[in-house]
Amino acid sequence: MAKRKFGESIQRFGRTLLLPIGVLAPIGMILGISGALVQTYMIARFPFLGNETVNALLVSIRSIAGVIFDNIPLLFAMGVAYGMSQRDKGIAVFASVVGYLSLIITMNIWLVLTGKLADPAIMGQVGQIKVLGIQTLNISAAGGIITGLIAAWATDKFYNLELPTAFAFFSGKKSVSIIMVGLMIMVGATLPFIWEVLVQGLMKLSAVFLSPVGPFFTAGGERLFIPFGLHHVWNVLFRFTEAGGTYVIDGQTYVGVVPALTEVLFKQGPGTEYWAMMPSLTRFMAQQQMLVTLFLFPAIALAIYKTSKKENRAEVKSMLVTMVLTAMLGNVTG
Repeated sequence: MAKRKFGESIQRFGRTLLLPIGVLAPIGMILGISGALVQTYMIARFPFLGNETVNALLVSIRSIAGVIFDNIPLLFAMGVAYGMSQRDKGIAVFASVVGYLSLIITMNIWLVLTGKLADPAIMGQVGQIKVLGIQTLNISAAGGIITGLIAAWATDKFYNLELPTAFAFFSGKKSVSIIMVGLMIMVGATLPFIWEVLVQGLMKLSAVFLSPVGPFFTAGGERLFIPFGLHHVWNVLFRFTEAGGTYVIDGQTYVGVVPALTEVLFKQGPGTEYWAMMPSLTRFMAQQQMLVTLFLFPAIALAIYKTSKKENRAEVKSMLVTMVLTAMLGNVTG
């Protein structure tokens, strides 16, 4: 019974990662298109892109999409809290935001008290980053996932907590966020001491991912975990943590494949020295899945449509179009 419960929890955790990943897929597409169209090499080829109004519009779209990518950990915190909580998902999401803010400010205070707070100009080179205006340790998506898990647990544990009459106002759902502040202060004060060990472990794992057999290893791992619903956990591991490597671009350190790829592809462009990194970055972006979503899925959908009964084709067509577009544009297959 305990094993089954644990297995169900692990599968549910894998599914919860779909929520932030589902947002990142279309936003990433928008960021990519708008980022590419404002590059100098694109303007040279298509002069109308240099029009002041067109350029301002594209830059604005890129900035809006960029804000979402800059706050990936917060998205994971909310998504995991929502998916893992079984009691009150709204309170869990609210508590995860409160908890994440408590986490990053606690680590900021730790850096200040230990004299390790780096100059903003070089903070990226020493594993620090500015999140929501707070300079803190760059724990990337892992910080959001940890916060989301704790928020979900705290919600299920304390959502109906009863306090003495004098503190009755803070009972029940109100207590969850208050408790999260205390919990995340403890996590934030402890995490810096163990983060170095975790990073070293992930960097050793990155040696496998970044080796010549890396793409076969990552693709094989994804196929292996799909039956258990854990392939999203596997993908997040090397796409958003040190397991996927750390990359220094223009003095800024990017953790994981996706942030580095986004910077090189949509901000640096082919005219820079960093463009040479593209082959090593793109080999982890599910090329084998692209063959399925771009070609196999539409072919299957067409076969289903052609073999369906004529009186049902209108309904079947609308359903299949939605499914195929979701797979092709969002890379979400189920």
